[in-house]
Amino acid sequence: MTYRNIAATSAPKGVLKALLLSTSATLVTLATPAVAQEAEELPPLVVEGATVEKPKTKVSKTTGSPSSYAVPGPADSADAAAHTSNGGDGQTVTGVPANQIGSAVTVVTGAQLKAQQIRHAADALRSLPGVSVSQSGSAGGITQIRIRGAEGNHTLVLIDGIDASAATGNEFDWSNLMADDIERIEVIRGGQSGIYGSKAIGGVVNVITKGGKGPITLAAKTEFGSYGTRDVSARASGGTDQFWLAISAGYREQDGFNWDIWGTEDDPWNNSSINVKGGATLMQGMTLDFFVRNSHKLVNSDPDLYMPRPQTPYNSVGDAPDYSKTDLFIGGVNLRWDMLGGALTHVVKANRTDTDSWYFASGPWGGVSTNDSIAETYSYLATYRFSTPELLQSKHSISGFIEKKDEEFTPGYSYTDALTRERGHVATVGEYRTGFYDRLFVGGTIRRDNNDTFADFTTWNVNASLNLPEIGLRPHTSTGTSVALPGMFEQFGTVLGNFIGNPNLVPEESYSWDAGVEFSFLKGRAILDVTYFEADLKNEITSSGNSMYNQLGVSERKGVEISGRLAVMQGLTVGASYTYLDASNPDGSIEIRRPEHAGRGDVNYSFDGGRGNLNLAAIYNGQTEDTDFVSFQNVVLDDYWLVNIAGSYEVTPQFEIFGRVDNLLDEQYQEILGYNTLGLAAYGGVRIKLEDPSTAHWAKYR
Repeated sequence: MTYRNIAATSAPKGVLKALLLSTSATLVTLATPAVAQEAEELPPLVVEGATVEKPKTKVSKTTGSPSSYAVPGPADSADAAAHTSNGGDGQTVTGVPANQIGSAVTVVTGAQLKAQQIRHAADALRSLPGVSVSQSGSAGGITQIRIRGAEGNHTLVLIDGIDASAATGNEFDWSNLMADDIERIEVIRGGQSGIYGSKAIGGVVNVITKGGKGPITLAAKTEFGSYGTRDVSARASGGTDQFWLAISAGYREQDGFNWDIWGTEDDPWNNSSINVKGGATLMQGMTLDFFVRNSHKLVNSDPDLYMPRPQTPYNSVGDAPDYSKTDLFIGGVNLRWDMLGGALTHVVKANRTDTDSWYFASGPWGGVSTNDSIAETYSYLATYRFSTPELLQSKHSISGFIEKKDEEFTPGYSYTDALTRERGHVATVGEYRTGFYDRLFVGGTIRRDNNDTFADFTTWNVNASLNLPEIGLRPHTSTGTSVALPGMFEQFGTVLGNFIGNPNLVPEESYSWDAGVEFSFLKGRAILDVTYFEADLKNEITSSGNSMYNQLGVSERKGVEISGRLAVMQGLTVGASYTYLDASNPDGSIEIRRPEHAGRGDVNYSFDGGRGNLNLAAIYNGQTEDTDFVSFQNVVLDDYWLVNIAGSYEVTPQFEIFGRVDNLLDEQYQEILGYNTLGLAAYGGVRIKLEDPSTAHWAKYR
């Protein structure tokens, strides 16, 4: 079913399709002289969030695996460093080469975010392998990420190593995260509770923000566009290995879009954030890092009507003066001490996440409600690395980890008891990783969580990767168990007297496995990965009228993920991905808001020595079921394509212009039943970058 997006700017579809075809043909034509201008091997990749161990790794042309770059784009700073003549070893980053990991991983780099001109972090994840996105109304509305058919609160979201999820719902609302300050996003698919504990059932999204090392630099960007969109951001950074600091701030707003498809009043929103990230070397081998992020979101919204309208028999939202505010604070400090020439590493961390939300609802059941949550985490990690060359030229790492986490939740205002609830746990983790002949890599993790409000539980993960470069194959597999604690709102929250939490809920539990093969072609210029996965979930939490309960039986999820990338010629890359998903409830019914088929294709062309860039993305979301709250039956939402094109040109090293068009075909679609979506939209702006020449030699520290 499709509703007409009245708020969207209309345009002749024939003209837009002709433009799309013309642009695609132009980009493909650029590949014609590929023989004369042969592309280089796809760049390597290091992954931070897929292991307990966090070694410092030199990125080199033969280190890592390029397979997981699902979105084509120019090389990022690490890739560029890997190909310099300054030693040839590249940048030192924290993580493990991707070809040593059995888990399925996709990475979107900062350079790719810039090439696509991504402004909202969730948009970078649309239709990546195994990933689906659901957004309520505008970009300021609640935005969920689901991985491999699991729920939104089954995805653990880390920002610079800190769990960003609110204890309220044990879930991160992606509308709170803009993309300007992001260096890269890692999506690690499959159960990861053996490393991270609660929430990592579908997988982990690890967001790493930009660091501060390099020349003293001042950068600013401003953007204007459709639907009254305005954006401004600024950043200052600089430092060496001895001391580094980055400070950034951004503000984005939109005031010309209505959540109600047939409504007459717009629902504006705005988001502001400030980030500080830095560190210092205290002594040889010892570094102290810190990260602080504070964001504020204000969004006007339209509530569900729970009744038919003249235009539709289904549920929809209706114009109303409702609005909400969210304040999110994330902060942490890490002390790292490398000893014995890097063979032994100690890491001590202290983190805090504070989420405060405030909501005003109109109507007869209206009122004000608040939900505040705090999570504090303290941890210690020790890793020892050693080699036994006499035994199959093997290398080993053994990690031990202990973590104490305390959470609290306080509902407030109308229809609540305003009492603060607390819960906590102490977790211990052990990990062993080994590699033989730099070909076969095996890792195993076991975690024990001792909880003060739930039964204790043990989770585990085992993964393996086999590199066979002579025939261009890399089989990989992973398996493990995972859990997700109930959100504290599900246990103790209320909604205007119509919803009451259930304190007797128990954790959801899952067993999952996947197996895949990565193929390498054309001397490393082409990569294709095919992965099959299955997962079983029991004790799934669902709603029952005005409360929540654990379902009996097992929810089953299975599917196939395919992704590939080709370096056609110097500066020109193409990529594609496809996901088939079969996700069902214990009674056999289809899980809502999870498309059976999803995919995307991307073309990126960098020209004029890298000064200019063109990016074309086509994102497909297949038919999706959602619940109609009038009949309480499922309704099938139509499939849709989102086609976006972005371009930029560096006029001088200090001045760049850019522009993009989203939803080029003016597609009319719904992600959630009854909620309006943006139509054709155009944006443009400028970026300024100033660098202190007296610190230019600091570039070697990046």
